Amino acid sequence: MRIQNSAVNIMFHRVGNIKKQYILNEDILKERFNEANILPIPDDAPAEIPRVLVTSKGEHSQINIAPEAVNFQTKYTDEYVSSWELCEQYINSRLEDIFEITDKFTLDKYNYIGVVANLIWDEVESEGNKALFQNLFGKAAAENLDDLEVKYTYVEDEKYYVNIILQSIKLYEKSRNQESGIYTNANLQSHTIGITLDINDRFSFNQNRGYVSSKEKFKELMGLTTSIIKNKLKNLVEKGEY
Repeated sequence: MRIQNSAVNIMFHRVGNIKKQYILNEDILKERFNEANILPIPDDAPAEIPRVLVTSKGEHSQINIAPEAVNFQTKYTDEYVSSWELCEQYINSRLEDIFEITDKFTLDKYNYIGVVANLIWDEVESEGNKALFQNLFGKAAAENLDDLEVKYTYVEDEKYYVNIILQSIKLYEKSRNQESGIYTNANLQSHTIGITLDINDRFSFNQNRGYVSSKEKFKELMGLTTSIIKNKLKNLVEKGEY
């Protein structure tokens, strides 16, 4: 299994003048993050558009800050690719700083939080579409099956949505050439299985009037993510069992 990237999405009620709020508190991020890129976007622009972009010192991560959300994205390299434990440690350490600054302008009140991880099940290297079909449905796939994508949504503990997408993925040799014919079998490196985990407490937000998420909920979400990666993914990919 290889870990490609992850994201943590923190949703909250709209904060006015988010750029000023960031500037007043930017020292919190200085140890692990670079100076921010504050975008010339008016306050009345759509709330989903980030106003502030901040990259990590090693350029592996980026924080996108918008009036109603903070998004923390990370791409993994080197030893992190094969170790979710290292990825988890990295995410948790950076989120300490991120929550410290977001707490300043949200007053520790969040609508809901989500953790997303994208992985490659590299135990399968060829015909990932047919291998996944056989594993999930217990019969051989049609010869002309080119792609397969299956989504599962579970509710854990009557609190959290667990969204899992399994899909066949073709990985090709990198090329700067944008001409036709570059995505042929001759350039195919592997035909494997991709996994997207999206675990969040939006179920609680949707079901419970006055619900407020928190840093503690984030820790629970990270723990659930780790548990699924360690204990459930193999059965789901190989047997279709959660």
